[in-house]
Amino acid sequence: GKVEFCLGTEEMHMSTPPNLSQEHFRVFSSVEKSKLPYSQLGLVISSYHQSIDVLHASNQRSLKVQALHTLGNLLIFAEKKRAAFKCWCQALDDIFRKPDVLHTWKEFVPSSTSAPNSCSPQTFKDYSEEFLSKVGIWGCLQGAVISAKIAQFIITLNVNKRISCCIFSALLFQGLLRTTLPHPKAERCYAQYEITQLLPGIELFSDRHRADICSVVASLYYIIRELHYAKQNLMIEVLTDLHFFSEAFYELTLIFYGKNMPCPVPSGFKATGKIK
Repeated sequence: GKVEFCLGTEEMHMSTPPNLSQEHFRVFSSVEKSKLPYSQLGLVISSYHQSIDVLHASNQRSLKVQALHTLGNLLIFAEKKRAAFKCWCQALDDIFRKPDVLHTWKEFVPSSTSAPNSCSPQTFKDYSEEFLSKVGIWGCLQGAVISAKIAQFIITLNVNKRISCCIFSALLFQGLLRTTLPHPKAERCYAQYEITQLLPGIELFSDRHRADICSVVASLYYIIRELHYAKQNLMIEVLTDLHFFSEAFYELTLIFYGKNMPCPVPSGFKATGKIK
């Protein structure tokens, strides 16, 4: 038979999903969905807040962290940076079960461990291992991506705080990668270490809502670039303090000409040209 629609009639987005068994499919929106209009964004944000309250009341901490992470993304899209920052900080606090983790993560002093049957002095686990033992695999992954986003989208003016946030993210990523066994402890050796199997027995990216591979790679790429630039700036500052002005000028020229710098456009992607 012939299908007809009632033109000029559109349904509003409701806070609860419609009951499809009672749907008459008389309007276009019930058959073909377009992108969410900006005017309805507030309703989605409100629904997320209600869902987070329910997850908190039912002690679903992992799902609450995921919801806070996604809500922060949505608020960034809505250009509400302050609210996004609050959501992401709350997510980090829930991951570590400690308030104000973003500014107090250095207080997680790596616990001392003594080798059995050994007379050697105490050795100390680094931060990455401490984070892994405290928040686990998924906590490290979520925390690393969230802290990288805070550095990239929120802390844009204060360089010291941004670098500290990037270091926090890098340590969380490192804690995640340290689950591959065996692995070297020395940083210079670990940097050259080839990981043959990541997280044996765990499909890390099987659930894109829990671990989106695009977000993970983008976060890793961002903190690598930021920490690389920070190292160059620190080197110039140290050389200047030592009155090695020629060497400092040489480092500045390397930065100016982009020598040994990560490419801003990853390989495999086409650079965006100017619109004529």
